[in-house]
Amino acid sequence: MSKISAVAGFAAALLIVASAAPAAAGTKDDIRNLQERMARVEQAAAAQSAATVRLSELERQNQFLTGRIEELSFQLDQANQRLNAIGAALSGEDGQPGAGAFLSGAQFQQQGPVALAPGDPIADQLSRTGVQDGPDAASVELPLDPAAAFDYASGFLLKGDYQRAKAAFELYVEAFPNHARTPDARFRLGEIHLALGENADAADVFIAHIRAYPNDPRAAEAYLKLGTAFSRLEKSDQACTVFKTMKAKFPNVSQPVRQRADLEMSRISCQ
Repeated sequence: MSKISAVAGFAAALLIVASAAPAAAGTKDDIRNLQERMARVEQAAAAQSAATVRLSELERQNQFLTGRIEELSFQLDQANQRLNAIGAALSGEDGQPGAGAFLSGAQFQQQGPVALAPGDPIADQLSRTGVQDGPDAASVELPLDPAAAFDYASGFLLKGDYQRAKAAFELYVEAFPNHARTPDARFRLGEIHLALGENADAADVFIAHIRAYPNDPRAAEAYLKLGTAFSRLEKSDQACTVFKTMKAKFPNVSQPVRQRADLEMSRISCQ
C-alpha cells in the first residue's frame, strides 16, 4: 500500500506543476506589458518636460522682444517729439525767438572757411578767389531805393567782395524788412556766412529766414543750409532733425536739394 500511495502522491504533484505552468507564463506576459507601459509613460513624461522647458524659453524670448518693442517705441516717440518741437520752433508756433531755440552766434567758436557742397555759387567763387579780411558795415553806403540797394549788394558778390556783400545785405535786411526782395537778401546773407565758415551766424540767419518766410520758394533749401550749419558746428543731432524735418515738410523738394541733404545725413550718420 505504501508504494501505491507514493505513486499517487507523485502523480498529484505532476498535476499541480502542470496546472501552474500556464499561470506562470501569463504572469510573465503581464509583467512585460506593465514594463512596456511604464516605458511609454516615462517617454511621455520626458517629452512633456522638454516641451515645458521650450515653452519657458519661448516665454522669456517673448518678454525680451516685448521689452525691446516698448523701448524702440519710446525712442520713436522721443524722436517724433523732437521733430515736432523743432518744426514748431522753426515755424514760430511755439512763440519763442527763432534763433534762440537752437543757438546764438556767441555760443560757438567760428571755424575757418569750409567749402559747401558742389553747386553752391558763393562757395564755388570763394574757392577760386579765396577769403580776405574786408571792411565793416560802416564802409558800405546802401542806396535808399530798395531795388538799387539790392543790386548794390549783389554787385559785391559778382566782384567777389564777400565782406562788403555781407555788410550790404545785413543793412538791406534791416532797412527793408518788408520788401519783396528781402527773403532773397536774407538767404544770400546766410549763404555768405556759411561759405565764410561763420556757421553760427549762418544758423541764426537761416532760422530767421525759415520762420519769417515759411512759404518762400527756397524754404526747403534754407532747411538744407541750416542743417549744414549745425553739422559744421558739430551739432549732429540737431542737424539730423532739421534734415528730417525738411523731408517731411517738403516731400516734393527738388532732386539736387534732396541729394545734398542725403549726402550730409550720410556723412554725419543720421539714423
